[in-house]
Amino acid sequence: MRRLFGERGTGPSTRLPVPRLLLFGAAGGVAAFMVAWLCFLGLNAAFPFPESALHPAPARLVLDREGEPLRAFLAPDGQWRFPVELEEVSTVMRKTLLRSEDRWLRWHPGVNPFAILRAAWDNLLSGRVVSGGSTLAMQVSRLAEPRPRTLRSKLVEAFRAVQLRWNHSPDEILEFWLNMAPFGGNIVGVGAASRFYFNKTPDRLSLGEAALLTALPRSPNGYDPIRNPAAAHMVRSRVLDRLHGLFPDKRLAQVAQEPLPTALTPQPMRAPHFALEALSRLSGPRLRTSLDPRAQRLAEETVRARINELRIQGIDSAAVVVLDTATREIRALVGSPSFFDDERSGQIDGALIRRSPGSTLKPFLYAQAMDLGLVFPDALLLDIPTDYAGYAPENYDGTFRGSVTAEYALAHSLNVPAVRLLGSVGLERFLDLLRRGGLNSLDKPAGHYGLPLILGGGEVTLLDLVNLYATLAQGGRPAPVRFAPAISTDPAQARPTRDKPLLSPEACFLTTRILSQVERPDMPRAWALTATAPEAAWKTGTSFGHRDAWAIGFSGRFTIGVWVGNLDGRAAKGISGARHAGPLLFDLFHLLEDNASTLPEFGPLDLDQVELCAQSRKLPGPYCTDRITATIIPGRTKLEQDDWTVRIFVDDATGERLAGDCLAARPHHAETFVRLPPGLAAWRESVGLPVTSLPRLHPDCQALPDGGLLRIVSPDPATPYRIRPGTPPEYQQIPLVADASPETRELFWFLDGKLLSAARPGVPFFLPAPPPGEHKIAVQDDQGRSDALVFSVER
Repeated sequence: MRRLFGERGTGPSTRLPVPRLLLFGAAGGVAAFMVAWLCFLGLNAAFPFPESALHPAPARLVLDREGEPLRAFLAPDGQWRFPVELEEVSTVMRKTLLRSEDRWLRWHPGVNPFAILRAAWDNLLSGRVVSGGSTLAMQVSRLAEPRPRTLRSKLVEAFRAVQLRWNHSPDEILEFWLNMAPFGGNIVGVGAASRFYFNKTPDRLSLGEAALLTALPRSPNGYDPIRNPAAAHMVRSRVLDRLHGLFPDKRLAQVAQEPLPTALTPQPMRAPHFALEALSRLSGPRLRTSLDPRAQRLAEETVRARINELRIQGIDSAAVVVLDTATREIRALVGSPSFFDDERSGQIDGALIRRSPGSTLKPFLYAQAMDLGLVFPDALLLDIPTDYAGYAPENYDGTFRGSVTAEYALAHSLNVPAVRLLGSVGLERFLDLLRRGGLNSLDKPAGHYGLPLILGGGEVTLLDLVNLYATLAQGGRPAPVRFAPAISTDPAQARPTRDKPLLSPEACFLTTRILSQVERPDMPRAWALTATAPEAAWKTGTSFGHRDAWAIGFSGRFTIGVWVGNLDGRAAKGISGARHAGPLLFDLFHLLEDNASTLPEFGPLDLDQVELCAQSRKLPGPYCTDRITATIIPGRTKLEQDDWTVRIFVDDATGERLAGDCLAARPHHAETFVRLPPGLAAWRESVGLPVTSLPRLHPDCQALPDGGLLRIVSPDPATPYRIRPGTPPEYQQIPLVADASPETRELFWFLDGKLLSAARPGVPFFLPAPPPGEHKIAVQDDQGRSDALVFSVER
């Protein structure tokens, strides 16, 4: 027995018992496994899997709000690659792929030795390579690190496959394959392949389509169904043969007869300008945007319907933006009539180029002035010739009206009252409001624009301008434009609405009411009585040089903007916002808005009605008998006491005016006169209109006349004056102008306390540009009245 089984210490012939032999064998196997495992862990740490290669940069697909593609953009490496998640691929595709390529994916460690042995046996019997035995993990490893097809490469590939399986689940490996497999040309991944070959998303792939896509990566060129349909049909049948038992035989037989694709599906090119801009503003491979396909189609059709008429008049292009006022979502954006019209620069986006906005900024000046208390709809503004340091604005029709209400001035887009109002508001203050409202293209110092800013002396984009009007429609609450739906979680679109209102709801309401009275091109003058048209508030603009025409407006739901002009900057004689952009704007309102749509609601408003003197629109005194009722913003609107209507004493004998001590010495009676402001009175006299003048003061009366005005008009304290290097001094002078009362005979001008000269009112007097810095200009008339201000000079 001892000799048979052996015994410890019995000499050289000692043999181990069988159980111990097996135990040592098992221990040796475990030790070998542990050594191999430790080697793998060491190699895995030393040569980690290139994880970044599993997530190559995707192509990007821009979608409309309903999820339909607008436009696709290649990945940086020139590939069509639309990554998908596993759940977005049809179950049929997943089952077909696993059965055909790697049915043991969930059980092997990345390499399937049985599959390798089977492949080797099949190849040996066939005398050629008919099977590779690669698992999906090995295929993904090869796609992540392409190598020459050598034995060494195969070993590295196997190691990488084990690494891949160690770090990722079977489902993740399956998803990697679906997104990395080549399908011919520059089509990579099942997301791109399903769109190009079958014009569908991968969740809708059928059994036959899945079978073809399963086989195609084995030889993308050799099995190309378009160039090599016979080979593609054969390999698809081979895949279908492997699916017996997984799907009914009858179904497999039917699928085998289905036709193959004969051409690649063209990629969409819808809303190309919008899609290109959305690409730069949103993140991710699939960009779900806010674009409404119906609104976009109607906007494009409307532009095409109008463009031939415009081109006859020398206007080649047009652009449109439609915003959902409440959410600021872009519902439609047309950058040009045709993206592919190279002759007319069709690829330039007219909605995003910077152009002069003409008069479209005026509503915001009037609304700001209302908030500052400077005007109210019935307030009077002067519309008379005005000169600001050589800048003399004129109205579009070349005429002046003397005095007009703020409501009339805005509704008829008068230039002179707007420029004068900007001088009162202050250029810096107004420019700050525009920038806070999103007009970031106005990025120069205030002095660069000057008072012409209100007439289009800056540059804005149609998109920003439409958004600013949406702020007006929303009661002064600014918010950013949205390229994605409002529910989007994209960080770039998650910016909150600014807390500080731009304008008060009251100012927005009053301004909107004025804009809603503007005559419309689609309706007669009494359009408000027509029940079959949406209500709208709107404004037009025509730029300097006749290059741009604008029409911007809002109704109950949408804010819409239209620009027409030439994208190459050519002028178009006679171009007009009202005639050329307005009709297109109201075409869109009729198509997009409900005919019963009304203007936006502004919520509870703090407004009041006050009684004012009709002539001056100021608080009536005891002598004002003609009065009106006006709407104001209580606590904001600044109302002055009427100084137009005055009571004087007239000598019974001579009809001359009496004042002071001479009243007691001469018989007299009281009379009431309306005394116009000096500037308005002077203009009326200059054009032959009647002006009521006060009787001359009696020679015996030495007291100063009661009342009277003296006000410096130029220089303007709100406008910095720039010295232009190289320009002769005689061309760099500042006009000195003052409004004076009719009885004034002489004005005395002082600069920094030193007398300059004496001049008669109305006679031009020019000041040579003083040194850079702040200077005080003062004026005094021959009756003791004076005025002064500080202005600045810059180099």
